[in-house]
Amino acid sequence: MSLSAEAFQSAPASPTRVRRHIAFRIIVAAIALLLIVGFGVWLSILTPWVSFADTTDHGWTRTPELHRTADTVSAAAMGAVGAAGIVLAVLPRRRSALTAWFVAMLAALGITSVVSSVIQGHDLVGAAIFAVGWLALLVVPTVLLAPDRRSLPAGGVASEDRPRGLLLAALWALVVAGALIAVGAIVWRLAGGITENPREDDVIGFVLLGLAFALGGAQCLRARESWRTLAIILAAVTAYTVVAGVSLALG
Repeated sequence: MSLSAEAFQSAPASPTRVRRHIAFRIIVAAIALLLIVGFGVWLSILTPWVSFADTTDHGWTRTPELHRTADTVSAAAMGAVGAAGIVLAVLPRRRSALTAWFVAMLAALGITSVVSSVIQGHDLVGAAIFAVGWLALLVVPTVLLAPDRRSLPAGGVASEDRPRGLLLAALWALVVAGALIAVGAIVWRLAGGITENPREDDVIGFVLLGLAFALGGAQCLRARESWRTLAIILAAVTAYTVVAGVSLALG
């Protein structure tokens, strides 16, 4: 390695970059807190084993016991995004694959909120304003403040470390499973499938979980920087989904 290259690598980060990284840590930590605590994921993730009263005004009487599966997958999807936010708050640098996935899922949460409002018959204008605010206040700052922001449109920085063997097969299976979950849920709902009421938005949770698996698996297959960190999060969510599914089936 040349002396100039060594000097470049050891050079301290500029004050502007340091401030940007600190701001990035703060916003992703706040987003994680919003999802896990504000949206009650820390409680709803226990749905397969604990019954909770539904205190949300859906505009119709919702029977929580009939929607435990949908509430579980929603908690899994939002919990995964929250977990990614925690990791990025602690270790923000050289995590471009995780950052790109985090941003994509955060945008999906905002966009699907509009679809949820349409399904439930809520005010569309209010839902659109909420979605725009979500994107403007959460997604855009995360992108602009990200340490590897220039690489995000490409899904992150390319890595020489690539998945192989059983891990490669597992990631392909995850991508396919995620696509099937998302598309299957949409087709089921469009075909008139409901659990209790036509105004229920249970389909959104399945779409988000499927999207999390499909996008995350694809990121890992593309071998973007920090794909192993993302793979660990996806593995944990997969394990939770399997255990929760078995518990719901037996319960």
